[in-house]
Amino acid sequence: MRQWLSPHILVVACLAVGAARIASTHRVFTQTWDEPAHVAAGMQWLDRGRYSYEPLHPPLARVMVAAGPRLAGIRSAGHDNVWLEGNSILYAGGAYQRNLSLARLGVLPFFLLAGLVVFAWTRRIAGPFAAVGAVLLFTTLPPVLAHAGLATTDMAVAAMVAAAVYCLKLWLDRPTRSRGLLLGLAFGLALLSKFSALLFLPAAGLAVALSRRGARREEASDAGTRTASLRFALAAFLLTVWAGYRFAVGPLVPANPGPTGSGPEASGMIERLASAPVFPAPAFFEGLGELAAKNRAGHKSYLLGEVRHTGWWYFFPVALGVKTPIAFLLLCTAGAVAAWRAPPGAARRGRLEPGAIALAILLVCLPSRINIGLRHLLPIYPFLAITAGAGLASLGRGRLSARAGPVLTAVLLAWHLVSSVRAHPDYLAYFNEVAGDHPERILVDSDLDSGQDLGRLADTLRARDIDTVWLAYAGSATVAEHGLPEVRWLEPHRPASGWVAASLYSIKLGSLGRPGHDDFAWLERHRPVTRVGRSILLYHLP
Repeated sequence: MRQWLSPHILVVACLAVGAARIASTHRVFTQTWDEPAHVAAGMQWLDRGRYSYEPLHPPLARVMVAAGPRLAGIRSAGHDNVWLEGNSILYAGGAYQRNLSLARLGVLPFFLLAGLVVFAWTRRIAGPFAAVGAVLLFTTLPPVLAHAGLATTDMAVAAMVAAAVYCLKLWLDRPTRSRGLLLGLAFGLALLSKFSALLFLPAAGLAVALSRRGARREEASDAGTRTASLRFALAAFLLTVWAGYRFAVGPLVPANPGPTGSGPEASGMIERLASAPVFPAPAFFEGLGELAAKNRAGHKSYLLGEVRHTGWWYFFPVALGVKTPIAFLLLCTAGAVAAWRAPPGAARRGRLEPGAIALAILLVCLPSRINIGLRHLLPIYPFLAITAGAGLASLGRGRLSARAGPVLTAVLLAWHLVSSVRAHPDYLAYFNEVAGDHPERILVDSDLDSGQDLGRLADTLRARDIDTVWLAYAGSATVAEHGLPEVRWLEPHRPASGWVAASLYSIKLGSLGRPGHDDFAWLERHRPVTRVGRSILLYHLP
């Protein structure tokens, strides 16, 4: 009996149950907004040996989500538009649900990797009991389950940042050449997952450095060994990133970009140099430039009933507070307090590190002007889970009485698990008890409505024998392919009568790609007949 309850068996069980829960959602939801673009870019990488559709994201996760459809025999359709290309792949052969599920399966390996990192890290600092608890908490977090079930890049960067920082810890403990190679590979893969790793990795590295500031110098290895190991790490990092872009070489800017005005001669020299076809991975630098421009421009965002283009510094703290189970947050607090109260030394530093890294990740997100979802903060969860797992262990053997400690631990764990089970399958739209019955008053966008409920709308209209509907849908799916009755598109500021279905995004933020946010605000004066899934309201208006 004891061997069946070993930590390794329990962790495998947690990961298997989590993966099964994720896979069970694949056929429930229509594609979310970004999924076709990611699939199209990955298919171009695999099928055409190029990466030119849309450089705002690096290729690792995109290749993974395109691998399943390609193995099923689907190939690039050759559209110039990335969205048309993505939908051509997803709807290929009339097997939409199968193709979308195959794409989403490409994200599961990142979920499993993140869980293994959480286990290994927690076991090093708090023992096997805490490690199993940390994995159980991580694999039942609704935000993690949500984004591990979508063909996007967010789970990939969460897993790879956690793996890269763990490799950094191993390297700092013993900086051998093999660990240097592993460190460079992990950092390269993290950067290939999503460009936000360029923020998260330095922030996490700084947190680790500060937490080890008081370490004894005799623990450090020979400077020559460390330098040699760093060279291996740098070489592995550069080769990994370049390989991710298929060892492409080209100009940073198009040749002969046109007149540039009467700038100084040095500027002309820089432009001529940038247009030389000799730079490795030019799409990498193009993507960084586009991302920086997008952040400067901002993005139409919603928070607490207000719409802005420049974001709020407190967007991510609010999102974290309402979209994370309360019991999990309490366990994180318990773990942080226990780490702070621990006797000074290496053990205390090790327990403080995950919480310090989570705080650093949160802080570097505060200035962002792109506030469209908690998903951009997803890499915080592996580190919070490590802290919460340590919190579970500390409550069980802490300063509380022998009876109160285990009871409190059981209550918090049960509360967390019940919250997770009740959220199924709508992990994407999960909000904790603080949000109440109308979370759309707090957040919308990819935290509640990412276009995922179009299939459910078709089922609802069919069940109610509705043959005509006015529609304001915010999503990237091809509406005509999902069995809806006759659809009339709702026009901005034009009230209609009869059956009206509207995405919460449309109601709160207006039409996609249009200025303003009140295109369909008139609907808020009416009471909906029902809510379809979590993201579409269905009205019957006289």
